[in-house]
Amino acid sequence: MNKPPPIQVKHLRNDRIAVTASQKLCLFKMFPLIFHDVVVTLPSFIVYKQLREILDLVLSLPFRRKWLLTLKDLCVSFHESMVTHFPNKITPKVHFICEYDQIVNDYGPPLRQWCFRYEARHAYFKKITIKSNNFKNVPKMLATL
Repeated sequence: MNKPPPIQVKHLRNDRIAVTASQKLCLFKMFPLIFHDVVVTLPSFIVYKQLREILDLVLSLPFRRKWLLTLKDLCVSFHESMVTHFPNKITPKVHFICEYDQIVNDYGPPLRQWCFRYEARHAYFKKITIKSNNFKNVPKMLATL
């Protein structure tokens, strides 16, 4: 589904939106368009722009080795911006981003290792299990559909 989810007040209160990974990616990419009147006044919008540049580099195919230095600089500046603008929101993922250039150098672009398709397929079966309310021998139940 290439459509961002509707943003409700409860999402803003909880700082969470429970949606699929593809919807989160779509919302992330559409964020400046959706909130165009607000983002220009945010001093922390630089964090979004840096993360967007990192994402564009990491998800690009083919990935050029000469981009590794740019990726490293972007990741370090993103980490510093997160510490400056959102010190209470720092998670281990923010620290791992500093290692992206080394990971891409060692294993290639993450696009080749991601599990988007698996998650989409798994979500379908998870939805069927919940709707059928049958949690005994789930693999058999799913195999006999």
